[in-house]
Amino acid sequence: MENLFLILYVLILVSLNVVFITLFRKGILNLMVSGIIMMVLAPVIGFSSGAVFLHFYDWSSGEQEKVQAMVGHF
Repeated sequence: MENLFLILYVLILVSLNVVFITLFRKGILNLMVSGIIMMVLAPVIGFSSGAVFLHFYDWSSGEQEKVQAMVGHF
């Protein structure tokens, strides 16, 4: 499941780069502005994919006992 989110994250960033380069070649967008947009969007997309991963994580798997033992949850 985590591999799917990683692949989607990379595909989104690559597709944004392709869109920005296309807009730059048409003269619509400056590369400096596209870099600033990418710096703002990359952490937002990363945080969102992490939140989606935690939402869809199967908490009934065997890892829960290990996490509870490490945290000290009773």
